[in-house]
Amino acid sequence: MHCPKCTNDMATSALVTPLGGQIMVAGTLATGMRPLSAQVCSACGYTELYAAQWTEDVRQAYAETQTAPILETMPEGVPAA
Repeated sequence: MHCPKCTNDMATSALVTPLGGQIMVAGTLATGMRPLSAQVCSACGYTELYAAQWTEDVRQAYAETQTAPILETMPEGVPAA
């Protein structure tokens, strides 16, 4: 895929949290959540986000996130003196 702004090549990357969990986008009630991926141009930074098609692989990934959620916590602040 080529960048629509500068015509350089774009790279595909999965979107993950700092703890390694995949970022999902909410779908309809029939399709559930789907993983997001990004097409990024390393030359100009142009980025496009894509949601995966609802396939058996996506259905399996969705089922795994429902049984083992990844919990992230906010950084703890330093108490005031």
